[in-house]
Amino acid sequence: MTQTKIPSLYSAKSKIEWINTPTKLNKKELLIKGYQVMQRWEDNYMKSLAAVATYRGGKTLEVGFGMGISCGYILSSKKIKRHTVIECHPQVIKNAEKMYAKEIKSGKLKILKGFWEDISPKLASNSFDGILFDSCPLESGVEFFQFLPFFKEAKRLLKDNSIFTYFSDEPKNISKMHKDKLIKAGFKNIDYKICKVNPPKTCEYWKHKTIVVPLIRKNER
Repeated sequence: MTQTKIPSLYSAKSKIEWINTPTKLNKKELLIKGYQVMQRWEDNYMKSLAAVATYRGGKTLEVGFGMGISCGYILSSKKIKRHTVIECHPQVIKNAEKMYAKEIKSGKLKILKGFWEDISPKLASNSFDGILFDSCPLESGVEFFQFLPFFKEAKRLLKDNSIFTYFSDEPKNISKMHKDKLIKAGFKNIDYKICKVNPPKTCEYWKHKTIVVPLIRKNER
């Protein structure tokens, strides 16, 4: 298989700093470099995203582990056969291996270690029934734009009549900018639903009471 090189949004220095910075994890949030990677208020949203990613059952791919909230919901689905997670931070990986040791041992969960730009091109085309993208930005200024380069990869990795979703930066609908990027990546069936959330005032990355759950289907009418 010919591998496609995906340009990274981040410098090599930023990547090294990210994976070498210790995490701060508690019941409420995960912090890396002082950045709020994930917070517990996302639970309902992660459940909604996981429901989309597992809709077809089969094999699912998740980019970014975070606190493992969505991973837990995906693994609880009786429809999936195998779940693959791409994660770059060594401490987050260690936590994932501890949380889901049983699922890893059974082969239901596989963790691929590294940045998605390096790992994804090594995966075979048309190999997943559902994909959930929720990667954390490594630098300020690209907070929610990190998912845009993945759209084309999602299209390549998905089987026909399968589904893709991602942590959106939009509270009420899918914008023209997102639609244009998705269409350019090859998607035609673009829809969404709304999820109600209740982020605390201390949350720095989301201030709204709703957030979009993208429903992006490949080749399904």
